[in-house]
Amino acid sequence: MHKPRAPRPTAVAVMAVAFAVGTLPASAGVLSGRQFQNLLAGGPEGTTIVFQGGTDKIFYSPSLKNKLRLSRDLGLEFLKQKILPNTVTEGVFIGAGIEGGKWRTISGIAGIAADTESGHGVLTLLQTFPEDTSIKAFEKRDRLYSVVIVEEAPTGVVCRRSQWEKLFSLKGAPKLVTVPCEFVVGNTVTPATPQ
Repeated sequence: MHKPRAPRPTAVAVMAVAFAVGTLPASAGVLSGRQFQNLLAGGPEGTTIVFQGGTDKIFYSPSLKNKLRLSRDLGLEFLKQKILPNTVTEGVFIGAGIEGGKWRTISGIAGIAADTESGHGVLTLLQTFPEDTSIKAFEKRDRLYSVVIVEEAPTGVVCRRSQWEKLFSLKGAPKLVTVPCEFVVGNTVTPATPQ
C-alpha cells in the first residue's frame, strides 16, 4: 500500500501565493490568462515588461529553455502538473532591477495562470538555481518569487506586482503595488551582443 506523501513546501507556498492573489479584488480591465499569454507572446523569443521607466525589467519567454526546463523531473509542464493546475503557459524569465544603486538579476521559471474564479491572468515568477536538477533538490532551497497582473486603466496599461519575496516565509497575500509598465518585444534585460 502506498504511503501518501506530504505536500512539498514549494508547491504549498506557490499554491498559497496563487490563491491569495486570486482572492484580491479584480477590476474590469484585468487581462485574462489567455490575453496575458497573447500579450507576452508578441515576439518570437519573448517580451520584456519594463516597469518604472526602465529601472526594473522582466523578460519572459515561453519558447526559450533553461537547464531546469530541460530536466526530466522539472520539465516543460512542471508548474502545471506539480504546482498550479490552472497554468495556461510556462516559460523562463530574467528579471533585473536596481537595488542599493546596483543592478540585481534574478532568473528562473514562470507561468501564466488563469484565476479559477475571475479568469484574470497572473504571471508567477519563481527563482531557480543551477543545482535544481530534481524535484528533491528544488524543494530543499528557499527561493524568491514575485507575481504580476496586467490591467487596462483609463491612463493606459498598468501592472500590479509584488516585490521579490522569499517563498518559504510567505505569510498571507503578497502585497501588490500598481506601477506604470510597457511591453517591448525581445530581451532588453540581457540583450544578445553582436559577435
